[in-house]
Amino acid sequence: MLNYFEMAASQIGTIFRVPRENPELVEAKLAAFTRQVPIMYALVVVNTTALAITFYGTAPHLLTVYLPAAFVAICVIRMLSWLRARNITLSLDQAVEKLTGSIIFASILGVAFSAWSLSLFPYGDAYSKSHVAFFMAVTSIGCSFCLMHLRSAALIVTTLVVVPFAFFFGSSDNTVFTSIAFNFVVVIFAILFMLLGNYSDFEKRVNSEKALRIKQAELQVLSDRNFRNSNIDSLTGLPNRRNFFAELERGIINSAHTGGLLLGILDLDGFKPINDIHGHRMGDRLLVEVADRLRAHLAPHVFLARLGGDEFVMFSEQLLDPDAIAEAEESIENLFDVPFEIDDITVRISCSIGYAEFPDAAKTAQDLFERADYALFFAKQHKRGKAVRFSAEHEADIREASSVSRALAGANLEQELWIAYQPIIDAETRQPASFEALARWKSPELGNVPPMSFIVAAERSGMIGQLTPLLLRKALEGAATWPEHIRISFNLSAVDVASPLSILKIIAVVQQSKVKASRIDFEITETAVMGNLAQATEALNALKTLGARISLDDFGTGYSSLSCIRELPLDKVKIDRSFISKIETDSAARLILRTMLGLCNGLGHDCIVEGVENSEQVDFLRREHCRFMQGYFFAKPMNIEQVGGYLASAQSSMLADRTAS
Repeated sequence: MLNYFEMAASQIGTIFRVPRENPELVEAKLAAFTRQVPIMYALVVVNTTALAITFYGTAPHLLTVYLPAAFVAICVIRMLSWLRARNITLSLDQAVEKLTGSIIFASILGVAFSAWSLSLFPYGDAYSKSHVAFFMAVTSIGCSFCLMHLRSAALIVTTLVVVPFAFFFGSSDNTVFTSIAFNFVVVIFAILFMLLGNYSDFEKRVNSEKALRIKQAELQVLSDRNFRNSNIDSLTGLPNRRNFFAELERGIINSAHTGGLLLGILDLDGFKPINDIHGHRMGDRLLVEVADRLRAHLAPHVFLARLGGDEFVMFSEQLLDPDAIAEAEESIENLFDVPFEIDDITVRISCSIGYAEFPDAAKTAQDLFERADYALFFAKQHKRGKAVRFSAEHEADIREASSVSRALAGANLEQELWIAYQPIIDAETRQPASFEALARWKSPELGNVPPMSFIVAAERSGMIGQLTPLLLRKALEGAATWPEHIRISFNLSAVDVASPLSILKIIAVVQQSKVKASRIDFEITETAVMGNLAQATEALNALKTLGARISLDDFGTGYSSLSCIRELPLDKVKIDRSFISKIETDSAARLILRTMLGLCNGLGHDCIVEGVENSEQVDFLRREHCRFMQGYFFAKPMNIEQVGGYLASAQSSMLADRTAS
């Protein structure tokens, strides 16, 4: 029996309790109830007042004045309370508590109003008694509709009115009241059916909106993730290349009204060897450290992004004052003076910066980026570790490079390209040991174009893949007429050694020529090979397998010379002309050159010194046991026709020396 009462009490408790499992549904119920409950109380006040007036004078004042006044006061207070609650945000617990209280209060009022109205019935005439039935029916129906979104309250109030109404009027001896009771019950059942259907639709709509919001939230999360993936660099967390160009476009538009914009591209010096020696994990850690250091150092108004690899980019609409620019340059350079500590390894790198100003340097975002990129290229070539501003001289260089590119694209390469040869002298025999093949281009449109201009243009445009096999074929055709002991040196570009297909073309040219591969020295600069050391090593090994020898050109001018000598399959080293030019007056220059010669000799590499221009330099090199020399002191570059005469003259000079001795 006790369990029965506990179960009954539990069931009754669920009637008065608002489920909190669905917070969105609770919120929707509260919002609807807050809108409709003041209307319900207003309806009850009006109906109660009308019924009290009907019985005033015939029923006791307790039933027509005091109780109605109390009911009206309570309803007005509740109505004002709910009107004030419209602008108050409640928590889930507060909302559940308020709705639960409303169900209980509605139940109490339902009992009270039913009892009050039925207690008036005995005092009236037929019309007054009909008003009681009308009051109970209309009020219950109105309240049911006002409570339709709070289903428990609607059912309880309707039940508390319908049951006593049906029992009271249905048991009456008056046929009219009995019929009214029957009709009222039928109407109430119909209304309840509609209310329950509307509530079900209301609940489904709320749940659908909830599901829609959840789906929208999932889509937003996915959209945010896609945005991050497409706009944020996954390694450093900085904006990526795509994001940068979008922001730069907006910055250009804004700065058109505010005065200008400064764009800078930063490239790390020395990153590639660290990445190759210590691995990509160390390289990635270093990039993250660089990004963090830049992010912490730069002002909030500077937009910082990573373009890719070891390149970063930044721009600002506020950093335009020359003094501020110079200060920013120096501060960024100083930022890299402090070494990076990664996994107990101390890493030292520097950075080169190229920057350009809008609108002085360019009028569009793309042009501005290209100008800054050119300034960076210039910095890497001439002022490594420094910042270079794009200038009018650079603009002239770009125009010249553009004209060279256009002319090169339309050139008859077979007819316009030719080879000049400069001898490399053996100091022991004082005879030419080999000739370096130097590319030359005489354009009908531009005249004689400097080699560096058209070689760089060919590399940038992708035409170097056509130039190298053609120039090598021409060089070997000239060398085929020389004595067998005379070698030929040929320069390869970074593009050549980075492409297996280019190496195959080079090997094919050598095999089809009349010059043995063992007579060929392929020269490669350290800058070219450090772009991809593994691929360069593989390419050079393929050429060595062919029988050729490998020479490192411009030794000493880059940051990676020693690693090149250690890593690459070298046979010869060519010391750059800058190291010989001041040995007559500069003791430090003599010491450096002496050290470099000793290093090469110690490693077993033949050493060639470029740029020899006087006898003092020759005497110094001989004393330092340097065997091979090249420079204007011996001969300037010459065409193939002049080579024959030069060789004949050298041979005659050697015979004369032997005869004299």
